[in-house]
Amino acid sequence: MLGLIRDKASGWVAGIIVGALIISFAFWGVSSYFGGGDIFVATVNGSEIKYQTFQRSFYTLRQQMQSMLGGDALSLEEEAFVKEQTLEKLVDAELVNQIIRDNGLRVSNSKVVDTIKNLEYFNGDQGFSRLKYERAVSSMGMDPVYFEAQLRMDLLSEQLQAGLSDSLFVLDSELENALQLKAQTRDLTYTRLSLSSFIDVGEINDAQIDAFYKVNPESFADPEKVKIAYLELDVSELAKTVETDEDSLKQYYNVNKDDYDVVEQRSVRKLFVTTAEQQADKTFKEASEEDKAKAKAIIDSALSMVKEGKTFEEVVSKFTDDGKGTLQFSEHAFMSKGIMEKEIDEFLFEADEKAVSEVIETKKGFNVIKVGEIRGGPKNVFSRVAEQVEHDYKNSQAVLQFFELADQLTNLSYEHSDSLDVAAETIGEEIIETDFFSRNSAATGVLSKPQIISNSFNTELINSGQNSEAIELSENHIVVLRVLEHKVAKTKTLENVRDEVIAGIRLERAAEKIKKTSEAIVQQLEAGTATDALTGDAKLEWTTVENTKRDDVDVNRSVLRNAFQVGLPTDKPIVTSNRLGSGDYSIVIITAVHDGEVAEGEEGEFFSKSTDQQIRRSRGTNEWQQFIKNAKDNADIVLYKENI
Repeated sequence: MLGLIRDKASGWVAGIIVGALIISFAFWGVSSYFGGGDIFVATVNGSEIKYQTFQRSFYTLRQQMQSMLGGDALSLEEEAFVKEQTLEKLVDAELVNQIIRDNGLRVSNSKVVDTIKNLEYFNGDQGFSRLKYERAVSSMGMDPVYFEAQLRMDLLSEQLQAGLSDSLFVLDSELENALQLKAQTRDLTYTRLSLSSFIDVGEINDAQIDAFYKVNPESFADPEKVKIAYLELDVSELAKTVETDEDSLKQYYNVNKDDYDVVEQRSVRKLFVTTAEQQADKTFKEASEEDKAKAKAIIDSALSMVKEGKTFEEVVSKFTDDGKGTLQFSEHAFMSKGIMEKEIDEFLFEADEKAVSEVIETKKGFNVIKVGEIRGGPKNVFSRVAEQVEHDYKNSQAVLQFFELADQLTNLSYEHSDSLDVAAETIGEEIIETDFFSRNSAATGVLSKPQIISNSFNTELINSGQNSEAIELSENHIVVLRVLEHKVAKTKTLENVRDEVIAGIRLERAAEKIKKTSEAIVQQLEAGTATDALTGDAKLEWTTVENTKRDDVDVNRSVLRNAFQVGLPTDKPIVTSNRLGSGDYSIVIITAVHDGEVAEGEEGEFFSKSTDQQIRRSRGTNEWQQFIKNAKDNADIVLYKENI
């Protein structure tokens, strides 16, 4: 299994897992998000990665690995490997975090907001759902402010990678060669040998049948099968049966109010003109009186347009069109008091929703703000979270039922180990009986779980006929099963599979014959024999196409793939054959290769740009990997593996 993990850890699966891992904690600053404790597992240029950070990420990665591998516990060797991977990714993430800070990269608030709104995970029936967003972030154990800060760091990482990619270039000669190669065409003559036409219907004697049957017993075996009965307890199903009323929900809300209350937060949209620049010592260098006067005139003009009914976006667009370029626009998701400048805070937390300020001057410049949605504080009311409260209430009641029923199920199925009837009657669940299934049956639901398969084919349970122990599919989902019937694996009798054996013999002979025929045809063609002068029993229909492209939809894909993988014909055509997945064979003659002609105009420009992007994207990936490697080589990294 370790080999499987290693394969997955170096492929696309690792991208998903580590990507989720990083966005959860790394780019916020792996050494700062989880506080407490003096034990650390690594230092990166003096910045400590604490054990708590490692522990949290290791548990997350291990859980996802177990889920991918069917829920089985990892061996000690496998756990050690996952620990190594976790530590390596945390070091990489901290390095990227430091590089971002050192390079002073920035991402606008509007970019963060747009990214959140465009994430499908936060979408409801009507697009972006604020409630769904808040629930999802809360389930991660984070406040939206922290999540947005983390997302900002993730976007900064992308910005860093984009900076590397943008610095790459493709020489005109390289691009031209690539374009010509992609647009290259070839002249082909090809045919297809059908396996079915080589199947012989001649007589097959008993000795041949008996020999084939004995050599291939696995082809004629009935796999081991079982039929089981089981009882299932699942919190999600129990929750569906929980009845609610408004009084119960409000009472639950009041008892758990802290889970739903948030401090007052407000979203804000802002038009502003900067008049002072922040210097390295955190002080501000003010603009001249003349520049401040110009800035004031711009913001006054912008405010007038807002009062006339124009949106902030329309106002900014107007100023951009006028070429003034000094008016800026930003949008901030929910902000708590004290985050923005004092002068802006005073209006923001005193005004009503949709209120627009007059011009507000701060040490940075002039601003006009509009109050967006308000949440928390006085708006912490039941009606705003009623749907979530109902879900949580049902789930909490179901969990209480689950533990009580699970205890009864476990005890009764053990005390009455020869039947599930008593347990079923007590917990009020129906016994489910399955049809016969094998280890490799294409099952769904409970029968698709590896834990159920392994227990169903457990020799002790099969022989004793007793109930299994409670099988934990998840924290709140258990099953108890018993094997009702068992069929051992056995080879079918020759009498029952005689026709299958004969068909197998004919197919094997046909495969040998088509292979030899294909090789003979290729030899004749390479010797210069014309297609219409070939000798042999095969009746061939040849197709000739000229100037065919790699993506020609009128030519079989396998034929094209084979034709464009070989070299260039010189003094004579190139002949190649290829076995297809169906068992058929294709024979292809490449008679000529033509340099591609790149289209002109818009089509050619689009083709050229897309090819250039593909080349740079490929190089960018390699460059990023090398960039991280160089950063690690030049960094002061100390690993304390004894602490993991």
